[in-house]
Amino acid sequence: MKKALPLVFTLSRIENLMHQMSFDPVKMRGKIITNTTRVDKKHLQEALAIFFDAISAGLSVSPLIRIEEEERGIILKTACSLTICGVMLKNGIPVRPKGGGLIEVVERKPTRFTDMLMYWATTIDPIDLLTAQGMTDIVGMMRTGNGRILGNLQEAPFPARDKIEELLEQLSAVDFAGILELGDPNMDVLGVSVERDHVGIALVGGTNLVAAAQEAGIPVEHQSISDLTEATLMTHIDELI
Repeated sequence: MKKALPLVFTLSRIENLMHQMSFDPVKMRGKIITNTTRVDKKHLQEALAIFFDAISAGLSVSPLIRIEEEERGIILKTACSLTICGVMLKNGIPVRPKGGGLIEVVERKPTRFTDMLMYWATTIDPIDLLTAQGMTDIVGMMRTGNGRILGNLQEAPFPARDKIEELLEQLSAVDFAGILELGDPNMDVLGVSVERDHVGIALVGGTNLVAAAQEAGIPVEHQSISDLTEATLMTHIDELI
């Protein structure tokens, strides 16, 4: 009889990767948290074109992508938004990932989480689950400004808010963005409450790229929050189109 494998909740996997991350946004080197997508070689350019559109629409964390070839197709490594949390952690901010979900966008403005799953409560990444169920409307958001995108929420102690803003500006300067809302102390963020004496940080989900590709009919296999990738081995999307 095979020994049962222990359950690994999503929060544990996220925290492990955050602590292993070594990315330095000033030097633009070190390992970032990445998502992994497999696509058939014949669909590669079409997938990259969709990725480019989504990145241009502000629906990703970073324009950096790593392409690897294997027998089963092409592997695309893209930045996970939790990289931003890892940078905060490395800078002494005790940020805590809360959950991932679906965000309603009206006239290009994120309004509220319509669905959310907490990381501590599931062994499956909430973003992957929502993507698999086809609940997004990324293409609609890009075309009309109205739709449903993927995002996640983090919490941090409110005294760290000024330092968080400084780090976000530093990250934005090197094209690591995707901040949907930085809340005020004890205030809801996109309709979701945060713990007392904390601020909420809503981030755009890196998996929006893949969800957009799926909506366009491109067959892909995907795993969010999959591993770490050295940033210097990744290429700007502009150089791949």
